[in-house]
Amino acid sequence: MKFVEKMIWSCLLTLVVVFSIGEIFILSQNHHHLLESAIQQNISSYELEIYNLQTHLLEKAYSEDYNKKRQEMIEQVTYYLELFHHLSKNQTGYALSQNNKFIFSNMNKDYHSFISEKNNQKYYFQAFNNKELMFITTDIQLGKEKFYLTAYYDMSYCYEERDRQLQSFFITSIFMFSLAFFILKFVAQYITKPIHKLNKVSQRIARGEYGVRTCIKSEDEIGELSQSFDKMAAMNELTIHQLKENVIQKEEFMGSFSHEIKTPMTAILGFSDLLRTCDCDIETRQKAAQYIYTEAKRLERLSYALMELLSMGDSQAELKFISLQSVFSQLKEYYDSKANEYRFIFDSIDIQVLSHDDLLFILLRNLIDNAIKASQKGQTIKVKTKCYDSKILLSVIDEGIGMSEEDTKKVTEAFYMADKSRARLQGGAGLGLAIVKRICTLHQTDLNIESKLNEGTIISFELEVKDE
Repeated sequence: MKFVEKMIWSCLLTLVVVFSIGEIFILSQNHHHLLESAIQQNISSYELEIYNLQTHLLEKAYSEDYNKKRQEMIEQVTYYLELFHHLSKNQTGYALSQNNKFIFSNMNKDYHSFISEKNNQKYYFQAFNNKELMFITTDIQLGKEKFYLTAYYDMSYCYEERDRQLQSFFITSIFMFSLAFFILKFVAQYITKPIHKLNKVSQRIARGEYGVRTCIKSEDEIGELSQSFDKMAAMNELTIHQLKENVIQKEEFMGSFSHEIKTPMTAILGFSDLLRTCDCDIETRQKAAQYIYTEAKRLERLSYALMELLSMGDSQAELKFISLQSVFSQLKEYYDSKANEYRFIFDSIDIQVLSHDDLLFILLRNLIDNAIKASQKGQTIKVKTKCYDSKILLSVIDEGIGMSEEDTKKVTEAFYMADKSRARLQGGAGLGLAIVKRICTLHQTDLNIESKLNEGTIISFELEVKDE
């Protein structure tokens, strides 16, 4: 059974039960009051009739010639009882008895079995032939004799009225419940319309349409559910998009990695095969050996770079406040120990930054190495600092060939090279900025790249400064 049908039938069943209980209670109260009213009316009428009889017969009942007048008195009683019976339109009958013998009766003889002189001044009910009869018996003292007068009243109209009300209630209930069914059906469909929309949207998302949303604006629980669903769908879409990008990046990474290995391996195999199979002169052997050595060193650098990149994959570096001037001093010693024809300028600053000695050294070394590869001999490479608030901005600035806007967006991808021929000539593998970006991520900072072709490049990042 669908949710709409459950809602309709549960509400309708509740209405039926509550409405029926209320109506049955009201009908029961109405019947009780009508019955009590009829009983009191019958008793009053009976008492009035007894009073009339006794008033008219009082003079004869106490006459000295009572025995002679007894027959006349009975005839007069009979006359009045017939008159009462006629005025009630045969809805009331009377019986006059003495010593359990009937002197007069204008009621159905079948009712005689229900009459008892023991029920003096009592009323009681008796059902007979689909009729509800009320009997009242009391004694009448006429002179020296005691008579018993019994009257019955047809109370069927009270029960017929109850049955009529029950029938009316039944017909009215059918109409009202039918009307309530259609109203509930309309209301339930209107209320559950957002749920149907949620269902359709979830089905579309299951088919791969990750961009669809419910966009249900409501202040109730369904509106809150819709907002949560849309947030979940957005997160799922973002996650799936990131997974697709990761897959594409891994495929590009493996393709670039295979290409980077293939080039030096081909040279090593070719020249080693030349040395193995041919009797070459000394100059050729030296040239071949130099090619083998150069390409082997390139593979060595590539393996080290890959190890650094992979070692930072899921690690969480323990950052602490270190001296920035100490890291600059290490960099100066590192590049002074190498024979190079570039001019280095490091800002002189004594400040504590939240970082890691080795990671910060590797980060700045890779940025400076990239600046060297993009610069001409004799050009200047600067490492500048700028403090503001609780941060310090570190920038590596060169005057080299620069990059296009498209290259600046992809240069941090593994194995990407803006100028592949120049980078390979200088022993590059396209992993330097990928390592830098990974280190910046560990520091929870962004890497900003500003570059123009033939004007140079500025690469900067921020670190937290110790509050002195």
